[in-house]
Amino acid sequence: MKKRYLKVISVILLSLFIFGKLGSILEANYDGNQALNGLYQMDKNTADVIFYGSSHIYAGVNTVKLWDEYGIAGYDLAGTMQTLWNSYYNMKESLKYQSPEVMVVDVYGALIEEEYYTSTNVIKNVSNMRFSINKIENVWASVPHEDFLSYLFSYPLTHDSYKDLQKGNYIEEINQVGGKWYKGFKPSFAVTQYDKLPQIDVNVEKTAPSEKNIEYLKKMVNLAKEKEIQLVFIVVPYEGVQKEDEEIYLWVKEFALENDVPFLDGNSYYKEMSFDSTTDFAEASHLNYSGACKFTTYLGKWLKESYKLEDRRGEEKYVSWQNYSDSWELYQKNQDLVKIKEAEEYIDMIQFSENYILFISFDNNYKENPYVALLEKVVGKNPYDLKGEGTFVIDGENLLYQTPDEPEYLWYLETEAMDIAVVREYGGQMQVVVNSINQNNNYSDVSILVYDKKLDMIADVVSFNRDGVINR
Repeated sequence: MKKRYLKVISVILLSLFIFGKLGSILEANYDGNQALNGLYQMDKNTADVIFYGSSHIYAGVNTVKLWDEYGIAGYDLAGTMQTLWNSYYNMKESLKYQSPEVMVVDVYGALIEEEYYTSTNVIKNVSNMRFSINKIENVWASVPHEDFLSYLFSYPLTHDSYKDLQKGNYIEEINQVGGKWYKGFKPSFAVTQYDKLPQIDVNVEKTAPSEKNIEYLKKMVNLAKEKEIQLVFIVVPYEGVQKEDEEIYLWVKEFALENDVPFLDGNSYYKEMSFDSTTDFAEASHLNYSGACKFTTYLGKWLKESYKLEDRRGEEKYVSWQNYSDSWELYQKNQDLVKIKEAEEYIDMIQFSENYILFISFDNNYKENPYVALLEKVVGKNPYDLKGEGTFVIDGENLLYQTPDEPEYLWYLETEAMDIAVVREYGGQMQVVVNSINQNNNYSDVSILVYDKKLDMIADVVSFNRDGVINR
């Protein structure tokens, strides 16, 4: 009988482990879980400021800029529509590994009135937290109690997400710019133009948030006092702020003052931050990269003036922040590449770059394109001398591969994030396939795939027409 019980217990434990592991694999591409992954990978006791909250945080607080301008070792522990209770349990989780000087909470979550938020947002903000009493309490606070066990062991995730499984789900550090040095920043480069900046009504009457939100604001205050860490409440600015939002923010501001917690509403400082309604918003709910840079410059200055935060630049212990910054410098170069619209400028940008491997493909009609001649200095020979369609793989000045005359060929590169193959079946068209997806299926004449080997990502895929205009 004893052996039977042991077998039952073993099966239960094994099943729980499998579901937990499947959840960890399947959730890897979700933003809140990426942030938790980054927290667990970070060297202990290196983050001086941790920012908690919704996508407003990860889109609006630029941890690269905090480092580059002020030497602040900051981290965004944020996820889409993160509730205040999720933020509170993230605070507790982060304090197992870090000893920040300041904890900054964006209080946009105070606008959420529901006691339990949507299933998707629970998955994004809870599922990848390491199993512990803290995770149990987080799940218990986040879902109806009859669903507690299924969410605790990630069943909704493993049940619904297997179809979206990708190579990236297996490797935590490849899902965001910076890899293992990731510090939580995920900006938008979209731009929505507005006629004017939001007009904030300073005469609103305060409105209390829900009782559950008030409970967790109090828990945050008590946690910060217990750990003797400075707590700050902020509102990351956003274009779509409503009068009803400011009524709740006013209540939070007064609550903060009563509890000696500084409160910074970014919606009130557009002039000081030199905001532009035509350039700084991704859409109504989020800042774009430009807006995030402006807000972060203001926020960083305020933090440096308010607290004794060390400039960590040059300290060996904090080299991961410099590595993260270097990764973003490379990423910005890729963003500049994506903006180019003319073939000649594009080819000048990519040739002989030590960062890139180029996959340059010609179809059977390419010889009618006069701009193909520009590629001779890249491929090392006159493209018009080729017998027909083909692909070149070029690393800097080195020709790694050129398709032979045979009707079937294969060249293959495998990295942590990418499986890249140059293939053609008998009688078929040449293809450059990345992670099982043909990247040049919709292009004619000439296509160029630019692989950034330092960031382990596809920087761009283009073709150019017979007028020399880049197509994407």
